[in-house]
Amino acid sequence: MKDDDLLGLTAEKLRWLRLPGMARALSDILEAAREQNLSPLDVVSRIADEEKASRLKSAVERRVRDARFPEINTIDGFDFDFDPLRKKLKARYLSLLDLAFIDKGVNPVFIGNPGTGKTFLVRALAHKACLATKRVVFISAPRMLNELHGAEVHGRLERVLRKFVKADLLAIDDFACLEMDPTQAKLAFQVISERYDYRRPTAITTNRPFKEWPKVFPDALNAQVIAERLTERCEHFVLEKGYRTRNIKH
Repeated sequence: MKDDDLLGLTAEKLRWLRLPGMARALSDILEAAREQNLSPLDVVSRIADEEKASRLKSAVERRVRDARFPEINTIDGFDFDFDPLRKKLKARYLSLLDLAFIDKGVNPVFIGNPGTGKTFLVRALAHKACLATKRVVFISAPRMLNELHGAEVHGRLERVLRKFVKADLLAIDDFACLEMDPTQAKLAFQVISERYDYRRPTAITTNRPFKEWPKVFPDALNAQVIAERLTERCEHFVLEKGYRTRNIKH
């Protein structure tokens, strides 16, 4: 059999074995082996590296897709020099990017008015977790509660709840911003409590300080317990000045 035919047949076998990274790199690595006099072990090591890189790339793409970001934010796009408060929280926030907080079950909590950068920071943190192939769900609080309520009505609550409870990082945007009915409050409590029990981190953004949460929840005790479970292990960030107001003259 000619070398070209054997090369094509071998690449096809690798694809059949679901080793696409090896299949794509095979020709180039064999050419390098001839030019650099590589040993058989060198060749095997290099094509294994290509397969590993291919699988990691696919895993990251899958994590980003499954996270359902409405848009991608990365921390290099955030202006920490915009105001003194941002400068002050910069070091604490950047320390989260090593993602150790995920294994420790620490909840990043961002509080501030609209336009202060809360959602940007949470998205950037969640995207960083995706790059480390962590299972991430990013979702607004109203959408999450609507999904759970719909699942409960149709008898699928356990399956849908599992998606939010099992994620390595659950990022909830606009939590406790809109008034909840008893059913929504119960579902919110269930998500936060189960993640608390398993020490899985939940990141939230909210425009309400904790003292105002009883205005949102129908039961003040419910609001208190949720707040306590979020803040028992947390990194707390308060943002004030927003981009949307920086050009307003008084």
